[in-house]
Amino acid sequence: MGAVLFRRLGLILNCDICGRQIRGAYSRVVVEGAIMTACSSCARLGTPYEEPKATHIGRLLPTPRPSRPLPPRPAPPQPADSRAPREIRELDLADNYPQIIQKGRKKHGLSQEDLAMKVKERLSIIQKIELGKMVPDMRLARTMEHVLRIKLLVPRSELPAPKVTASGGKEVTLADIAIIHKKDEEEAAEGEEET
Repeated sequence: MGAVLFRRLGLILNCDICGRQIRGAYSRVVVEGAIMTACSSCARLGTPYEEPKATHIGRLLPTPRPSRPLPPRPAPPQPADSRAPREIRELDLADNYPQIIQKGRKKHGLSQEDLAMKVKERLSIIQKIELGKMVPDMRLARTMEHVLRIKLLVPRSELPAPKVTASGGKEVTLADIAIIHKKDEEEAAEGEEET
C-alpha cells in the first residue's frame, strides 16, 4: 500500500524509526534484521528492503536478509563432577568440622576475631562455621587447615551398600532394605556403646 492509499482510507502512517507522521513517500528498510517503514530522512539508516518475488506457482521465494555474524556456540556443558578440580572430587569436609576448627583455634590461643583476620573472612562467617550453621567452601577450608594446622578435608568415602539377601527366592523391596539398614545402624550403635 502506498502513502496515498493510506491517506484515502484515513489512516496515518508513522515512521517506525523516528515516530513522526510520514507526509510524502515512505521506504521499507531493514535495520538490524527488522523490516521497518521509514520516512525519507530515516531511510538512510537501513538497507533497502526488497519484497520477495512470487514464483509461477504462487510461492514466495525467501529474500536474503542482511546477516550478522553469529556468536560462537558455547561448549556443551560437562557434568559438574568432571569440571571440578580433582581435590574437590576426591575430598570431603570432615563431619565434625565445627569442633575441629574450634579446638584448633583454642590450641593456638586465637579468638574468633583473630582467626577471621588471619583467614581474611568476616567474624560472622567464622562464628556460623563454628556453630555448624555454615559450611566453609574449599578455599576457606584449605586456608583454615594451613592457619590452624588442622585436617578438615578428608578423602571421600563411599557409603557401604547394605547387605541384601533374598531368602526363599523372594524379591527384595525398599522396605526390606530399610529394615536391614536400620538393623545395621543399631548394631553399629551397640558396638560404639561397648567401647
